[in-house]
Amino acid sequence: MSTETTVFQTGNSLAVRLLGDCRLPRGARVREHREGNRIILELVDEWSPEFLALAGSWTEDIPRPDWGTEWSEPRDPFA
Repeated sequence: MSTETTVFQTGNSLAVRLLGDCRLPRGARVREHREGNRIILELVDEWSPEFLALAGSWTEDIPRPDWGTEWSEPRDPFA
């Protein structure tokens, strides 16, 4: 199903109202590119494909510092 909409100006930018199934959440980040006479908008994933491919690939234990009681006692901010 396709719908028609109109390009309008807001400030110094051109905008288009996305209708129906094409609506995106407010503040969504999109990537735009042109294919011939089409303008394609794609949601930007927060994590790059390269990063996601590495997820879970570290097999060794990660050492954690022993904070002891240093963080549980109030600290004098002027000391």
